[in-house]
Amino acid sequence: MPDTYTVEPREVTGKKVARLRREGLLPAVIYGRGLLSVAVQMSYIDARDLMNEHGKSTLITVKVAGEAEARPVIVRQIAQNPVTRALLHLDFYQVDLTRLLTASIPLVLAGTAPAVARWGGVLSQGLERVEVEALPRSMPLHLEVPVASLAQIGDQITLGAVRPPAGVRILTPLDSVVATVQHSAAQTEDNAAEEAAVAEEAAAE
Repeated sequence: MPDTYTVEPREVTGKKVARLRREGLLPAVIYGRGLLSVAVQMSYIDARDLMNEHGKSTLITVKVAGEAEARPVIVRQIAQNPVTRALLHLDFYQVDLTRLLTASIPLVLAGTAPAVARWGGVLSQGLERVEVEALPRSMPLHLEVPVASLAQIGDQITLGAVRPPAGVRILTPLDSVVATVQHSAAQTEDNAAEEAAVAEEAAAE
């Protein structure tokens, strides 16, 4: 069962919501396909914990005070203070559990690349997020990308090598490069110096 968070109907709107934030409450809204939007508010601490644990696109439920049934939702939009990154507002999208959802989720590199440990290479992540499609109950928080196959400098992993969980389809082009191992800056400088020395010797001859 997804985690459930309690929210209350909200009457304060517009610029007046600043008062709610001073009182430790976060303004939010619930909307969905064919549904009227509902203005709500929730504990800021609960909202922060929700985002830390689930992030966007993970199925949760919200129980609106006064309603008999909890609503299945995902976090669709987040407003944050550009300086402090404090939460300012959340948009909850009420989902139909039988309809496929499209979401952008993070890619997380997992493990150690042998080319880094053995050859001193630098692991570089070329793709941070991926578009996927799944039913709400199957939507993952992120996709893990094992990097143990990166044995040599220059090796790379494309999205086609990533195996999503059952029921999850990747929509981003599968030839996208997710991770690669490159020479370190010091190695690049050494190689450049060596090539320059070889060129000088060849010119002297």
